Amino acid sequence: MNIKVKKIRRDALIPVRASDGAVGYDVYASRVLDKSTKEVIQELPVEISPGNSVLIGIGVQMAVPWPIQCEVRPRSGLASKYDIELSNSPGTIDPDFRGEAGVLLRNRGEKPFTIEKNMRIAQLVFSKVEIPILEETLDLPLTRRGSLGFGGTGLFGGGLGITDYEESIRQMDEYYMSVALMAAGRSRCVRGMKKINDQYPRDAKGKLIGQTRKFGSLIVKDDTIIAQGFNDYRPGSPRCEETGCLRDELNIPSGTRLEKCRAIHAEEWAVTNAARLGHATKGATLYNNAEPCELCATLITNAGIETIVIPLGVYPTNGTEILREAAINIRYVKL
Repeated sequence: MNIKVKKIRRDALIPVRASDGAVGYDVYASRVLDKSTKEVIQELPVEISPGNSVLIGIGVQMAVPWPIQCEVRPRSGLASKYDIELSNSPGTIDPDFRGEAGVLLRNRGEKPFTIEKNMRIAQLVFSKVEIPILEETLDLPLTRRGSLGFGGTGLFGGGLGITDYEESIRQMDEYYMSVALMAAGRSRCVRGMKKINDQYPRDAKGKLIGQTRKFGSLIVKDDTIIAQGFNDYRPGSPRCEETGCLRDELNIPSGTRLEKCRAIHAEEWAVTNAARLGHATKGATLYNNAEPCELCATLITNAGIETIVIPLGVYPTNGTEILREAAINIRYVKL
């Protein structure tokens, strides 16, 4: 997103993020504005006495694109240290506004506070908004809360509907994890298996017996399965169940030199399947019957996966640390 910003005064400063991880753009005090006319009435510094307020101009105009809103929010440092707050918090800069944004600061403290020029006095947070159509109706859908308001859910306890919500999440996780486990059953990985009479043992249905590396992945979006995968040898490679495991042959310890393998991991298969079929994975939930390896965790972070659900304590890896660094939600289920 690009937002055009124009300085009203030559010495004005453009809003800036104070750190790499900040979502708010700090704005700088430029001049004192009249609360009614918004005209410049005084240069800085200006003193705000206890209980009074002053409108500070930030010295810039912005062309916020539709349908983005820009909220003017207080800075926590001013509020916690000096009791300086925004009187209209949060303020909103609409896309069609082309004037100079003003910050109405109020002194809630007991001592006078001085606003210096180029002091960072507030922050701007940008977000996309939905513009609904308001449809008049005679009846509204019923809810458990109904018309309870202004503390109607009480000061203590868990509130209304929390238990039902958590139970619905639990049931959903159990269902989709069961599907992921069924996908894992399609794996033909023979890592760690021993041949009998030069053949890997199979049951009456032709399934491999004694597999220890059976992994399945499921990508769910809007309560719909959009892709799935399981660990298996890549297309065009020799069949591991016939030639044997390359990693066993090379005596590669588990979890190391992951590139030396004929297999595609379950998570890789699911994400690439989604891409091949044209399904967006941004905001989706991934169900995995084990923790992802570091390579798959890296792939998941760049796929826009919002949540990953994995069994508790099954095949632990370092991949979850990569997911946490990317702020991906992790839910655990008990098998």
